[in-house]
Amino acid sequence: MKEFTSKELLSCDGKDGKPVYIAFEGKVYDVSKSPLWSKGTHMNRHPSGKDLSGEISAAPHGPEVLERYPQIGLLKKGPPEELKHLPKLLQMLLQKFPMARRHPHPMLVHFPIAFLMAAPLFAVLSLLFKNPAFEMTGFHILLLGAIASPFAIGTGILTWWINYRLKLTHFVKRKIQLSILLLIFEIILIVWRTSNEATASPFYYLLVFSLAPLVTLLGYYGGQMTFPAEK
Repeated sequence: MKEFTSKELLSCDGKDGKPVYIAFEGKVYDVSKSPLWSKGTHMNRHPSGKDLSGEISAAPHGPEVLERYPQIGLLKKGPPEELKHLPKLLQMLLQKFPMARRHPHPMLVHFPIAFLMAAPLFAVLSLLFKNPAFEMTGFHILLLGAIASPFAIGTGILTWWINYRLKLTHFVKRKIQLSILLLIFEIILIVWRTSNEATASPFYYLLVFSLAPLVTLLGYYGGQMTFPAEK
């Protein structure tokens, strides 16, 4: 049975009449006849010509779906071609824990999203019911969002480095700009509120309400990178 290098596998991506091969746990499969791989990419997010051990392990289906297709070779051990731009230690870690290539950022990014969307909600409740307890709860939630934000940004940069080689695409550029703006808003809100403990000012409420569209836009651009819209 033929042994494929990661470079050889990378060329079998279904483009220009080439076959569609993928690897899973050291085995190479020909999925060219699958309608779900007809364009060389599965579900608009999983490219062929690569080792998809991490992605398949996290998929809603199990690896048994690959049994429908012929195994045509084995994948030689060693770092995949798409990881060779990384330091050796990071290459070794990603080979041992393939889910770390894509999953740390999606796991952590939900925390600031939830907290920073909840803070404006509690601000609305505070204004509707004239209850300062709602506003204070919203501020504490904002603090949690501010604590979670650097972790989400850090893992986002790691994912960008691993999978996109720090290439500044349109979506990445917008996410960087919005993330910086969001951090600035968080700092201003915390400093402003802690220096005016007696009551929340209209300026404070205005900035809190602005968190919702900022977070929504960040989620939109992140979603476009993970689940690109069909054209």
